[in-house]
Amino acid sequence: MIIMKKQIRYKILYAFVLCVILLMPSCKEDTETEDLFSKLFRPPVITATVNGASVSFTWTAVGDGLYMIEVSRDSLLFSTDLQIFEVDGKVEYTVEDLYSMTMYSARVKAISANPEVDDSGYQEITFTTGQENLFYSVADGDIGMSSVLLKWVKGKDVSHIVVSAAGVDDRMVTLSNDDKSAGGKLIGGLNPGTKYTFTIYLGTRLRGTISATTKK
Repeated sequence: MIIMKKQIRYKILYAFVLCVILLMPSCKEDTETEDLFSKLFRPPVITATVNGASVSFTWTAVGDGLYMIEVSRDSLLFSTDLQIFEVDGKVEYTVEDLYSMTMYSARVKAISANPEVDDSGYQEITFTTGQENLFYSVADGDIGMSSVLLKWVKGKDVSHIVVSAAGVDDRMVTLSNDDKSAGGKLIGGLNPGTKYTFTIYLGTRLRGTISATTKK
C-alpha cells in the first residue's frame, strides 16, 4: 500500500514537471513577441553616394517615417566631429562640406512617435569622400603677367591660399571676410611666364586646387 502511494506521488510530480517544461517555450515565445513589438525594426539597408566632399544617403523606410542620422570622421567610432541630423518623412539626406579624401562613418535609426515603443537599432556604413574643389576654372582674361584672379564658390568657409611654383618658395595669402563673401582674390607678385598652383584651405583642411600660367 505504501509503495502504491509513493508511485502515485512520483507520477503526480512527474506530470507537474512535464507541464512546466511544456509551458516554458510558450512563455518564452510570448515574451519574444511582446519584445518584438515594443521596439521598431531598424532600417535594413543604408547606402552612401559620394560626390566630392558631400554624400547622399538613402535607406529603406520603416516605422513612423522619423529618422536620425549620425556622421563622424572616423571608422565606426562615432566620436570625431560627430554630426547629428533628424529627418522627417523622407528616406534620403545629403550632408555637405565634409573633409576631402577622408574615411567617414554613418548610421541611421528609426525614431518612434509612440513613447511606449523604443527607437530602432542603428544601421551603419563607412565611406571615403572624394576630392573637393571650390575653385572655378581660371578665365584667360583673369590671368596677367604678374597676377591671377582666383574665383571660388561664394560663402564657403575658407582661411587662406597657398601659392606654389617650381623654384619658388611657397607663399601663404590670408583671406579676409570680404574675400570670402566675394568668392574671389587677386593674387599678385607673380613671375611672368610661370606655372603656379593655388591651393585653398580652411585651417589644415584642403578645399580646392587649381593651376594657371602667367603671361609673358
